[in-house]
Amino acid sequence: MQKHLWLWILVVAATIGIYRYSDLQQSQASGFVARKTALKQLPYLEFTGNLEKSAGDQRQHVVIKLPNNLLAFCSSDPNSTQAAGALSVNIGSFADPPELQGLAHFLEHMLFMGTEKYPQEGEYVAHIKKYAGTYNAFTSVDTTTYFFGIANEALEETLDRFSRFFIDPLLPSDSVDRELHAVDSEHKGNLQNDMRREFQIQRTLSNQSHPFSYYSGGNLKTLRDSAQQLGWDIREKLLWFYNEYYSADVMKLSIIGNYSIDELVEWAVDKFSAIESKGKAWSQELGHPLSTQLGKLIRYQMLGDAYQMTLEFALPELNSMYRSRPDLYVQRLLERRTSGSLLHFLRAKQWAVDIDTYSLSTGWDSFNIFYISISLTPNGFEQYEAVLQAVLGYLQVVVSAGPLQHLYEEMKAINDLEYRFYTYPRATRWVLQRSMGSHNQHIAPRDLLLLEKKTIEFNHSDILEFMTYFHPQNYRVSIGAQHFPDVELSEIEPHYGTPYRVDSLPSTLVNKFGLQKTCNFSLPKPNKYIPEDVHVVGKIQPNSASKPTLLQKTDSHELWFKQDDQFAQPYGYIRVKLAFAQPEKLPIDSVAAELLTSYLEDVMQSELGDAELAGLDASVSVKIGHVNIKVTGFSAKLSVLLETILYKLKTLVIDDSVFQDNVIQLNQTYQNEHYKQPFRQLKGRQLEYINRELSWHVDTLEEQLSFLTIDKLQSLVDLMFNRAFAKILVSGNFEEVDAISISSKLQSIIGAQPLAEDKQITNRVVDIEPGHFIHAAKLTDTSFVNGAVSTVIFCGKENSAYDRVVVDMLEQIIDDPLFDELRTKEQLGYVVHAASRGYSNGRLLLYMVAQSEVSPAYLTERIDRFIRDIRQHLLDYSDRDIASLAQSMVNARSERLKSIVQEAARLWKPIDSGTYKFDKNAQEILQLQSIKKQDLVHAWDMYVNPGTAVNYTRIDMQLWSTKTRFPTLDELKSYPVSIISLSRCLEKDGIMGVGIDGLSRIVQDFSTDDIDGAFAELSNLASSMQNATTDAAATLSDRTKTALKMALDAQATNNSLPSKDGSAFAKQLPLTPDNRRIIEDIILGMLASYAAAYTTIMKPASQECYYERLKTGSHFSITFETASKLPIDFMLNDAHRNPIYVMPHTGEGSYSYTSTGEGRYSYCFTNKAPHEIVVNFNPHGPEEEAYLATHDATPAENEVRKLSHNVEEVKDHFNFMLFRNEVHDQSVSDTQKRMFHWAVLQVLALAGVCGWQIYYVRSLFKIRGVV
Repeated sequence: MQKHLWLWILVVAATIGIYRYSDLQQSQASGFVARKTALKQLPYLEFTGNLEKSAGDQRQHVVIKLPNNLLAFCSSDPNSTQAAGALSVNIGSFADPPELQGLAHFLEHMLFMGTEKYPQEGEYVAHIKKYAGTYNAFTSVDTTTYFFGIANEALEETLDRFSRFFIDPLLPSDSVDRELHAVDSEHKGNLQNDMRREFQIQRTLSNQSHPFSYYSGGNLKTLRDSAQQLGWDIREKLLWFYNEYYSADVMKLSIIGNYSIDELVEWAVDKFSAIESKGKAWSQELGHPLSTQLGKLIRYQMLGDAYQMTLEFALPELNSMYRSRPDLYVQRLLERRTSGSLLHFLRAKQWAVDIDTYSLSTGWDSFNIFYISISLTPNGFEQYEAVLQAVLGYLQVVVSAGPLQHLYEEMKAINDLEYRFYTYPRATRWVLQRSMGSHNQHIAPRDLLLLEKKTIEFNHSDILEFMTYFHPQNYRVSIGAQHFPDVELSEIEPHYGTPYRVDSLPSTLVNKFGLQKTCNFSLPKPNKYIPEDVHVVGKIQPNSASKPTLLQKTDSHELWFKQDDQFAQPYGYIRVKLAFAQPEKLPIDSVAAELLTSYLEDVMQSELGDAELAGLDASVSVKIGHVNIKVTGFSAKLSVLLETILYKLKTLVIDDSVFQDNVIQLNQTYQNEHYKQPFRQLKGRQLEYINRELSWHVDTLEEQLSFLTIDKLQSLVDLMFNRAFAKILVSGNFEEVDAISISSKLQSIIGAQPLAEDKQITNRVVDIEPGHFIHAAKLTDTSFVNGAVSTVIFCGKENSAYDRVVVDMLEQIIDDPLFDELRTKEQLGYVVHAASRGYSNGRLLLYMVAQSEVSPAYLTERIDRFIRDIRQHLLDYSDRDIASLAQSMVNARSERLKSIVQEAARLWKPIDSGTYKFDKNAQEILQLQSIKKQDLVHAWDMYVNPGTAVNYTRIDMQLWSTKTRFPTLDELKSYPVSIISLSRCLEKDGIMGVGIDGLSRIVQDFSTDDIDGAFAELSNLASSMQNATTDAAATLSDRTKTALKMALDAQATNNSLPSKDGSAFAKQLPLTPDNRRIIEDIILGMLASYAAAYTTIMKPASQECYYERLKTGSHFSITFETASKLPIDFMLNDAHRNPIYVMPHTGEGSYSYTSTGEGRYSYCFTNKAPHEIVVNFNPHGPEEEAYLATHDATPAENEVRKLSHNVEEVKDHFNFMLFRNEVHDQSVSDTQKRMFHWAVLQVLALAGVCGWQIYYVRSLFKIRGVV
């Protein structure tokens, strides 16, 4: 036996030796040569062939192969202050066992839990955060990729820690359950994501024998529960997966830093050669996942208010065509927006608003799926068969025409220019592109630097072959909507719970191509925006001052200019902010601005589409009181594009059908805000809502949208070019004379009267008064499992460089402990982080966000405890750690900008804000160089610590899932948040009916020193609500015990902490027992919109109607007034459009009404005069009366409310008078102009008559003289 064993070992060793020798020969034959590292003389192979790279890429690169067959790409960039590394494993969810779907993703999580060399859990993350770095990982179907970004000085240490993930990971048993819950929390956080729901439906309904049909994310059911049912140890399966598949042979490494190539190679070989080589780790004949599913129509339910259609075409692998990229050629044709394109036709029919295309490939040569995704309108949803016929008809035109070389040459010309004048990406993006792109076995090492280059060569046969797969028998369709009339969605997708239905496509949609002759489809003509001149005008001056020059300043505009002296590239950046006089700043004006933004994008799709294909980018954004236009790209045609946009805006006439389409789209946008993940809702519009003067709650905007009319939108366009002031920045590949010429042309197009500075509208920052506020709201979507909280603390001033860097450092220091405590240890959800931001000329915010299934009350209290306890962590920070963090932040701010666009965007911010502080970065670097620990501790105590902050200002925003009982106003007023948290924890444990009074008594009767006694009492109380045989103490979770301890701590703390507020506003709000002021939705709504008056300019012989939704018995009143008391007609109609009250031919009036039925009531103004009339009206809906009726108030408070209401009415009337005067002034000005022009005309006429008479008389005398 022993003899045979030795013989077997020798055979294996010989086989390995032959394999290695063969591999070495193959490597040498493919251009790799044996080398040794400079320092330790470690062996490796280096590619010595020519690496094709951009002429603009000044960095050094090398491709090497380690002895274990791992391919590494090293890049040396001496000018970079940031380093990065990425390692991609060519193993993903396709390798999951069918019984344990999500295992690859679970392993990705577990690799962060410590290694044999660095066993402490969280050590890697702490190291990254110490140097202000970033890290992440993600799992796809065929790869799992890990990456980091770090300060250069920490690169070697980080690589050492990073490499151990793949050498000796611990995968500790005590982390398994926690990370399973983290994976499950990530899964639950994605349940409301319609894109993921659609993708999973498509995967679930693919070939069931193909791993594409698996659920790659994983959750408790597919991992923990499945393993338990099969009697498997989930950790043993993790170890098996890691040992089986994580082989050096399928790993690609990429490193970039400011070290020499020799040093980078030394570290790569030294630290990653120990990864075990196991041969090709995973190989399987997969076939195509759509092979059995073609010709199907899938209907599925979306959560958001949208309509989506996706066509999937089954294609073979495209990896071998990486140089010609035929998929990009077809994508370009399908995404065109110009006349004759598919999107142009669908928009004209009001069937669709956008088309997106993309393809799904794997690193293996297995399959490709080409997606055509169409955002439908309601009409397009109803006419889905006609839409499909149009798509198939357009594809027939494309296929019949064959490859068009002139189109491909346009694509290649732009691509070559972009590659020639290469813009360095961020370090992390660079290493990700190298490590992931290297998995394509067809890519030669010489082409690894061409991964950013979309097309390398035109290949007629590749494109022709690719097109043959676009035929009616080779696709399936999925359609998503909230509701399907007359169609039952009888099936449920198991992972996301999405209702769906599968049918066969009608024969008319699979047997032949669809519409083409009646659609006027045509292929693109030459693009006028393709640059012809790419001459670079500036020269690189490394030490030049990075600030613009003010070339012109008049009462109508200011022109800033900065020529490119850093990049020597033919790119430009032009930014225009046109401020205009807008008399009102109401929610409906914000809605009109948003609608006009989308309207402009809609009507300019053809121009913008051509420009985008030519390497230009443009955006137009309208806000209250100003419009922003930005154009970037190749400088040669930028001014042409800008002038086209501005002229289109000035001559814009609103079309009814396009207006209605955009109203529908904007309404969908507002409604879909409610379907975003809860933490994104808190970080998005809601954060703006509490900090910006001209921001409103999305519900208010959605309501105001119904009042918006075409005339209102047209009047907004007309206002822009009445009185205006333009701020202009021209930056990049331009001369001064170019900038002046651009400014002159813009001024001639604008042609407006100057707008005084005091008339320009600024979106001011709200100065929140001191106090601890709490705002709780319910999530609209009842399917959300998770709730979320955001604790926002107001710190120093944004215009202080010192305050900015201190708050930034505090964020860096607390983010990792917050994540480690709430996410890793306590498993309170997948989303936990700290962040900071500032508002120009306003306050700095430090906020902490968490999203979880547990109650927001509990999350709020855990964050509160964290804030109180983290001070010691701050004190434990050594001076050396503070200095390292400060230096990393200095390095980040000193990082060389990557492009002209980045530089110009930085210059624009101080111009836009009006601060004109172009040395912001330099000032922050100066402050960072002298920052000390005592500065951070002082700032913490001054702003963040509730026990020491003098003007403590904090808002706890909570979004409650409908799965958790929402606290009533009485509960918030009567019990501390900690008691409410304890109550909801008990309910989460399944113990219902425990009175909150009983919980309050327990907390009052026990001290923090007797937590065990309090817990025993709580267990007894819980037992009384259970069956006699139930052990309540065993039922109660650790989370409930933590909630009890927090309640006891809060009771002790609040006995010694008075309320920090003293403002008049704060004292009007209800107070919780733990000194938090309750902000209700209705109060926020009143602050934003109550007593809001509206002013409109009515065109001659026109009617304007507005709407109010009333219930039976609701009270509605309205007052109105016209300028100069010019007469109009007023009419109030019921929900069936029957007149209720008519007031003809009057200049002012008021009316009150109590509704007798439910529905949408309307009130209309009619101007029968041949001239414009200015109307000011003030509607009062039922909300205000409802609020006053349901909220108790003292007589003094009622008087204050009345006074506030009267003040608002006076303010509205005053604003109306100002606007009326402005209109009158404009009328007088127009009259004076007309009189002046008439006088000039009369003078000219008189001069002409006189001249003729003189000529006639002289001629007459001359004739007589001759006679």
